[in-house]
Amino acid sequence: MKLFKTLSASPLQIGLLLVCYNVYAQNPSQVDVLTTDQGLLFRDVRAIAQDSSGHMWFGTSQGLNRYDGYQFKTYNSDKKNPNFIEEEHFTAEMVINGAEDALWFMANDRLFNLHLSTDLTKEYNEAQNIKGKVLRLLKTADNGIWIITDDFWKNQSQDSKQYLQKFEDGNFKVMASIPRTNRGFSRLLQDAEGFLWWSTPNGNLKFNTEGKLEASYDLGNYEWFGSEMHFVTSFFDHKNTHYYFPHLGGIKVFDEQSQISKQVLDVDNEFAYAIEDKQNHVWFAGHQTLYRMSPKGDFTDYTEILKARFDFTQINRLFIDANNLLWVATDNGLFKIRTGEQMFNNLLNSNKNGWGNTMRGIFEDSQGFIYALCESEGQLLYQNLNGKLDTLKLFTADNSKIELNYAASFFVTNKDKNVVFTVGKTMYKINLETGETKCYNQFIPKLKVYGPNPMIRLSDGRLLFGYTLARLTMFNPETEESELVFKDPSIFSEISDLTYFFQDDENNTVWVGTQNDGLLKININGTIEQRYSINTKPNISKNRILVLEGDTDGSLWIGTYGGGLNHLSADGQTNIVYTRAEGLADNNVVGIMRDELSNLWISTYNGISNMDKQSGHFQNFYAEDGLSHNEFNYSSSFKDSKNNYYFGGMNGLNSFKPEQIFKTSEQSHLRFTGISRYNSKLKSRFNSDYSYLENKKLEISPYDQYFEINWTMPSYFQNNKNTYSTKLEGFEDQWFYQGNSASIRYNQLPAGDYVLKVKGKDSRGNEATSILSIPITVRQIFYKKWWFIVLVLLLIIGIMYSIFRYRFQQALAMERLRTKISSDLHDDVGSLLSGLAMQTELMEINASEADKFKLQKIAGISRNAISQMRDLVWSIDSRRETIEDLIERMHELAEELLLPKNISFQIDNSTIKNPNKKLPAQTKQNIFLIYKESITNVLRHSDATNVTIVISNQATGCQLFIQDNGSKKECYKSTGLGLSNMEMRAKHIKGSLSFQKENGFGVLLNLPFQL
Repeated sequence: MKLFKTLSASPLQIGLLLVCYNVYAQNPSQVDVLTTDQGLLFRDVRAIAQDSSGHMWFGTSQGLNRYDGYQFKTYNSDKKNPNFIEEEHFTAEMVINGAEDALWFMANDRLFNLHLSTDLTKEYNEAQNIKGKVLRLLKTADNGIWIITDDFWKNQSQDSKQYLQKFEDGNFKVMASIPRTNRGFSRLLQDAEGFLWWSTPNGNLKFNTEGKLEASYDLGNYEWFGSEMHFVTSFFDHKNTHYYFPHLGGIKVFDEQSQISKQVLDVDNEFAYAIEDKQNHVWFAGHQTLYRMSPKGDFTDYTEILKARFDFTQINRLFIDANNLLWVATDNGLFKIRTGEQMFNNLLNSNKNGWGNTMRGIFEDSQGFIYALCESEGQLLYQNLNGKLDTLKLFTADNSKIELNYAASFFVTNKDKNVVFTVGKTMYKINLETGETKCYNQFIPKLKVYGPNPMIRLSDGRLLFGYTLARLTMFNPETEESELVFKDPSIFSEISDLTYFFQDDENNTVWVGTQNDGLLKININGTIEQRYSINTKPNISKNRILVLEGDTDGSLWIGTYGGGLNHLSADGQTNIVYTRAEGLADNNVVGIMRDELSNLWISTYNGISNMDKQSGHFQNFYAEDGLSHNEFNYSSSFKDSKNNYYFGGMNGLNSFKPEQIFKTSEQSHLRFTGISRYNSKLKSRFNSDYSYLENKKLEISPYDQYFEINWTMPSYFQNNKNTYSTKLEGFEDQWFYQGNSASIRYNQLPAGDYVLKVKGKDSRGNEATSILSIPITVRQIFYKKWWFIVLVLLLIIGIMYSIFRYRFQQALAMERLRTKISSDLHDDVGSLLSGLAMQTELMEINASEADKFKLQKIAGISRNAISQMRDLVWSIDSRRETIEDLIERMHELAEELLLPKNISFQIDNSTIKNPNKKLPAQTKQNIFLIYKESITNVLRHSDATNVTIVISNQATGCQLFIQDNGSKKECYKSTGLGLSNMEMRAKHIKGSLSFQKENGFGVLLNLPFQL
C-alpha cells in the first residue's frame, strides 16, 4: 500500500521533495564574520593570537588590533596614538608567551615583543644576535621561542644563510643554519613528539630541540619561475600524522617509517595551512579554499559557504581559540566557524532562503513513518524508515475538496496508528495506508474555517475538538457519536478562540488554552473548575496561550504569546514566569516537550531552548547550530517511538536526540577589561585598562561624576547574542538583566564599599564558568571624612567653649558687680540714709511745731528709702539667689508690713522640692516685687485681717497666690508698682497675672516653670 502512495504523487511533487531532502552537512549559519564593518582596523589580516585573558589579537598590514568581543584597541605607527608600535606591516605569525605576559610579533621582517600589561614594545635585532630578516616565528610546547632568520639582504652574496635560532637568556642562539638559495621560502612547525620541522626550498628538515638534525626529506620537487624547488609545507595532528601539501594540489600523508606517501584528498587546489580542533577535525586551507576532514577521514568543503559571506582572494592564517572556534584570516576580513558537528537533522525542508516549507501537525504511523502537514503546500508529507520523503495523496469517495492549509494544525491518530483525524474546514478521517479521507460535514458549524481548531484524544479514546466553549465537542471514533461538553451554554460566559488542549492526570479534567481569556480547567462533564489570567491570583504572564505540557509532579508548563514560559504549581497556588531575561530564547513559546531526564525542550519564534528544571538554566540553539530556521510553528512538536524529537518551523522539520546535543560548546570566562570615568574637578575623561592587572579592586574618586565598567566574555561566535546580568552588592539587592551590553554606568554613587557581580551567557545560553566579582570603593569627599568631621566638631566645641567661657566670665563679672553694688548700697547709702533719719529725729526734738511735721516727713521718707533700698539690694545680691532665700525674704516682708497692722498671714510652700535651686536675678526680682506690691495693696486698700500666701508647683509650672479676707475693695492706681507694673513684670518672666475679687481680693501669678 505504501507503493500506492508513492506512485500517486506527481513527478513535480517528487522533484520538490528530492530538493527538500538535500541536507547540507555544513550549515551556512555556522559561519560568522568579523570585518571592517564591525570595527576591524584593516581588512588584510596576516596573523592571529589569543592571550590568557581571552582577548583576540589580529595583525594586519596596517597595524595591530586587540579585540575583546565589543571593542578594538589599535596599535600602529601613528605617533599620536598612545599605543604606538614602530612597525605596523605584519608579515607572518605572532604568538603569546603567557610566562612573559608578552606578545611576540613580526612586522616588516623585524621581531618585536609587546608587554601586554604595560603596552611597552621592545625590538630584537643584531644586538640580540638576530641574523638579518626574521622570516618565521614559533612557540614550542615548552614555551620556547624559535625563529628563522635570513641574512641574504644583508650580505647579498652566495655565502648567505638561513638560521634556526632559539631565544635563551635574552639573546637568540643559532641552533642550525643552511645555505640560502635564490628563494627565501621557509616554514617552521613542531610535531606531536616535540621535533621541529623546517620547510626549506631544498626539502624538509627535522631537528630536535637541541638543534641537531635528525632527518631530511624531499616531499616534492617542481619548477618555480626557472628554479627547481623542493619547498613543501606540512602539518602534524595530535597522533603525529604527517600531512603535507604538494605544489600541484591536494593533501598527502607521509609515513616516516616506510617513506611512503598516501593521497587523502585529490583536488587541484594547493593548500598552505592546516589546524586541528578539539573534536579532532583537521581543517585545511588553500589560497581560496577551506576543507574539513573528520576523524573518520571524510572531507567537507566549506569554500562556497565562505564565499557566500564575503569576497576574498587569499586565506592568510587559521587559528583555533580557547572556545574551539576556528578563525580564518583572509585579505578581506575574518571568518569565525563553529567546529562541532551539526546537532540537528533537517527534513522536509527546502533549500531556498527564508521561509520554505512551513510545517505543522507532526505525527507517526504504525510503521514508524513521520508525517507533517506542509502548510505552504497544503499537503501531508512523510519520511519512511529509509529516509525517503514523499507526499500522501488525499482523496474522498465523492471527490469533494479537502482543505488543510490553515485550519488543520492538530492531527490525532487512533490507537492502531493507521488512521489520523484532523479538523480543518470540517473534521477529516484520513486512512494512512491509502490516503482515502472521510469528511464529517455535520461539524462545520462547530469549527473555525479561518484558523486552527485544537484537538486531542482523551484517555478513553474519544476526540475533543472545537474553538468555543459552547461548540466544544466530544466524538467517539468507534461509534461516530458526538456530544457537546457544555449542554447548557447559559451557565457561563462564552469564550471563543480556544487554542490548545491538554488532558490532566485526572481522567475527566482538561486544561484549555485560549487566545484572549487565559487558561481554563474544565471537567468534560460540563463544568469550569478553574480560571487563570493576567488578573487572577496567581496570575499568568499573558492571556494568549499557545501550548500546554504537564509535568510528573502534576504541575503545568504554559507557553504564551509574548509572555514567555509559565510554570503553574500542582496546587494552583503559585506561578513562575521565565522570559528572555532568565535565558529563554524568545518570549513566544510554541512547543514544549519533556525528555527522559524530565528537562524541557522549548521551541520559540527565535530558536530552541533546553531548560534544566533543577537549576533553571537555559541552553539555546539557533540556525548556526544546525536548525533549518530560527522560527518555529504553533502545534508543531512531536516525540516518536524511537525517542527522536521533532520541531516544525518555517522551513521543514528539525529532529534530534537530546543525549547527542547536551553541552556541546565550551564554557567561557568573564573578564574585567577596564573602566572609564569623568572627573568633574579636572574636567576630563579617563580610561583605564584592567585586562592584565592582578589587583582588580577599583577606587573611585569623589569627584568622578560617573564611571563605566567594561567586561567581556571571550565567546566570539555570534557574540551579539551574549547576554549579561549584574548586581551591585551594597547598593542593589537583585540581579538586573543588561541584555548584550557588556558595560554598566553608575552616576555619583554614594561613598562606600561595593562589589559588582556579573553573570554571562553565550549565544546558546551556556553560563560563564563563574560570576565576575569586581570590588569597588567609592572614596568619601574630604569634608565628609571622619577626620574632617572630627576636626569640625572639635572646632565647634572650641568655639562653643570659648563663647561659654566668655559668657561665664561675663556672668561672673556681673555677679561680682552685683555683689559689690549691693554691698556698697547697703554699707554706704544705707548708712547715709540711716544717719539722715537719725539726725532728723534729733532735730525734731528741739524743732517748732511747724518744723516737726516737715522733719517727721523727711524721716519717714528716709526710712521708706531705706526699706526700698534694702529690697533692691536683696534682689540684686548674688549671694541671695535661691528659692529658699526668696521665701525667707517674703516672710520678713510680711512680718514687717502686716504684723504691725494686726494682720495675720500664712505662707504655704510645701510643694517646693528643691529650695536650694538658684533663680535668675531678674526672675527673683520680678517675683518678689509682684509679691511686695500685692502685700502693699492689702495694707493700702483692704480691711483684711488675714492674708494667705500659697506657692505651689504643678505639672506645667508654678503658681503664686496671694489672697486676703477683706471686704473693702477699692479701685486704685499706684504711683509705683501698680497693677499694670505687676502685669508687666509677669510678662518679663513669661508668666500671666490674674485677679480675683470673690471672698476678698486675690492675686494669681502663673509661671511657666517650677520653683
